[in-house]
Amino acid sequence: SRLRPVDLEAGTLLDDNAKGRRGVGGAGGGTGRPFVTRILSRLLTSALAAARKRWLSTLLLLWIAGRELIAPPSSSSSSAFRRAHRYNYAHDPVMQRNVATRGEAATRPYAAIEDLVIVCGHAVYLASDYLKAGEEDSWHLEPYQVRKGQAATFVEQMRFGVREAAANQASLLLFSGGKTRLAAGSMSEGASYWEVSRAFGWFGEEGMGERAFTEEFARDSYENVLFSIARFEELTGHAPRNVTVVGYAFKRERFVSLHRAAIRFPEARFRYVGTPAVHEEESAAGEVEVRRLFSKDPYGCDGRGLGKKRESRDPFNLGQPYLCSSPDLGGLM
Repeated sequence: SRLRPVDLEAGTLLDDNAKGRRGVGGAGGGTGRPFVTRILSRLLTSALAAARKRWLSTLLLLWIAGRELIAPPSSSSSSAFRRAHRYNYAHDPVMQRNVATRGEAATRPYAAIEDLVIVCGHAVYLASDYLKAGEEDSWHLEPYQVRKGQAATFVEQMRFGVREAAANQASLLLFSGGKTRLAAGSMSEGASYWEVSRAFGWFGEEGMGERAFTEEFARDSYENVLFSIARFEELTGHAPRNVTVVGYAFKRERFVSLHRAAIRFPEARFRYVGTPAVHEEESAAGEVEVRRLFSKDPYGCDGRGLGKKRESRDPFNLGQPYLCSSPDLGGLM
């Protein structure tokens, strides 16, 4: 017996009459569409349906993308990030700190503080016992700093700074100085001074630990002042009313006449507290050259002089984070 043909669409057997009615062939089969034509028609219909779906999906995706791009900024954290990104925060060397945007003073922990006391760091602490801060071996000293009694002058400036801040309840104390020495490791000058002061019980000034902080990116005396003001703004949400700087007496003119003037801080609200240095006359002679350099280059940007020295004091390539938190000071950095 011969095999009977099969309808590929319906999966049923076809007899001769059925074939004729469906136009597959045989007598009387000319009235229906050919089998191949039906297959091609169905394939074309399916292709058009799929294309239509893809077209609609594409339109939907374009609508969603357009809505996100032109949507007005909200007060959410994402809009805060966009405002920060406007100041190249994403490209800043230091991204660890979560900086709040300006104008949100209510979120600042010390918004009521008005005055700033700065203690400028001179070296990084190396010893494990912070009570040995009066010994030169406890510090990483440069060759010109290796003098008997040098370490004691560091401790004296810490004491003066703590007492200045303790006498003014509306003040905040900052120990300023970055991670300036490769051989000293990742400890900063500012953190060194803070740890020593804490070990000494804040030199008898009760409660000072609550108003003492660090500024850990400054690489020279100019940045000690400018970066401390920026750090103050991070903590309070506003610029300081008065600034007091504690440092060596022979550096007074540099801070008062050069650095203060460079950042345009009012002279009547800027105060310098000087302490004696070891070999005062020798130190004062070297200070003449430093003042000459800052007189020619107030912001320390010259790559052949002060700028080069500043770069050498950032061995870990940390840069500074204050362009985001204090964009109004950006022109001075």
